[in-house]
Amino acid sequence: MAVSAISGSGLDELKGATVSLGRAVAERQADASLRLPIDRVFTMRGFGTVVTGTLVSGSVRREDEVEIQPGRKRARVRGVEVHGEQTEAARAGERTALNFSGLAKEELHRGQMIVPTGVLRATRKFEVWLELLAEAKPLKNRSRVHLHAFTAEAVAEVMLHGRNELKPGEGAFAQLRIAEDQEAMLLLPQDRFIARQFSPVVTIGGGVVLDAHPMNKRLSGPGLEQFLTTLRDGGDAEKLSARIERRGMDGLGVKEAVLETGETEAALRKVALSLVGSGSIVEVTETWVSKSEWEKSGTAVLEVLREFHGKNPLAAGIGRDALRDKVRMREPLFSALLDAQAKSGSVMFAQDTVHLAGHKVRMRDDESAAHKQIEDAFKSAGLKVPTVKEVLMQLPIDRTRAQKIVAILLRDKVLVKISEELMFHASALTELRKLLAQEKTKSPRLDVGRFKELTGVSRKYAIPLLEWLDRERVTRRSGDARVIL
Repeated sequence: MAVSAISGSGLDELKGATVSLGRAVAERQADASLRLPIDRVFTMRGFGTVVTGTLVSGSVRREDEVEIQPGRKRARVRGVEVHGEQTEAARAGERTALNFSGLAKEELHRGQMIVPTGVLRATRKFEVWLELLAEAKPLKNRSRVHLHAFTAEAVAEVMLHGRNELKPGEGAFAQLRIAEDQEAMLLLPQDRFIARQFSPVVTIGGGVVLDAHPMNKRLSGPGLEQFLTTLRDGGDAEKLSARIERRGMDGLGVKEAVLETGETEAALRKVALSLVGSGSIVEVTETWVSKSEWEKSGTAVLEVLREFHGKNPLAAGIGRDALRDKVRMREPLFSALLDAQAKSGSVMFAQDTVHLAGHKVRMRDDESAAHKQIEDAFKSAGLKVPTVKEVLMQLPIDRTRAQKIVAILLRDKVLVKISEELMFHASALTELRKLLAQEKTKSPRLDVGRFKELTGVSRKYAIPLLEWLDRERVTRRSGDARVIL
């Protein structure tokens, strides 16, 4: 379009084109997370440190606590100006000056971003859609470029996905990696950037950020391309669903979703609610998990339990931590999954042991005989029990299986372990309680000698038994004696 400022030729067309472009630009989001790129920092007498910039999104009020990224410095806003006028708050799209307390001019610089505290984070890697200008030179994979976004600038390496070179006028998915000696940037999905040739420094293209928090060793090849295509072209629900899906069974926490997208928690919850309603995701303990991954993990738990029961017929179940390690789930999602499966009747668990519903310990004939032999040995001994080692030596089965049978007897409370060395048949301890109840009618106090006389046991048994009775609140130690409660 040719325009002459002297003759006025083409001015009407220029105005019309400007109005059309303005209408096409999306309105700045005042209800989104605060982001103010710093373009100037200076000190004003009587005010202190002042920064200026144009609010990209969100709003900021006087007395707000904010964070400066990168650097994670925090400050309180003492004053707000919009176009040179003092005001209580500034909104997205407005030219803004902020007066800080608690920060010196030297701590801030152009290129930093003012954001809410503890919500967003600067990074060094960005998945992007990159386009070269038609007049640019071909861009080889791993070339270095000058990256410009808002007021920030850094040298970055271009890692092209699935190709070795990007030709002029073409576009491709790529990962930009900011050099270690450069400052990280705080960018979010849909942010635009400009790429300039490393040397000589001329503009060669630009693009849009798709993911500011790439996950290592999660997606590659067609899977990565599909994910990035969704982030570039998909709707809000599709984008959030893709982010949840790539997290696998770890799921995407609400706070993590805010960090990745820059959207407010309220906006994300609204989108997630529609996905829950459609049955594509489930919400568990402030975390969103894809329905397919949730069901896959549930199946994995059942398969691990079936395999464990098959290999360990004498075990009541697998340890909770061992099961979680095998299915590779993190808390509290694992607990929520177990609760859901217990509610559905698929599994059962008590304390730290998990087993399939309906599972029962299966013993072979020789194991059943050993079970009876162990029980009888302790039952017939009363309080003068043998050691476990002595009992196991008499059994017709191997030591490993014998120890598992002892564990079953302990679990079923047929045997009671009162110390590292001693265990007793439950019936013998029941009789001991009755014996002490009768003794109490004669005297509420007894010493070790009287206890040995009552029970007929030596000190080897008397002391551990008395200590167990103390723990069971049958007796209470009082000096060198016991009070029968």
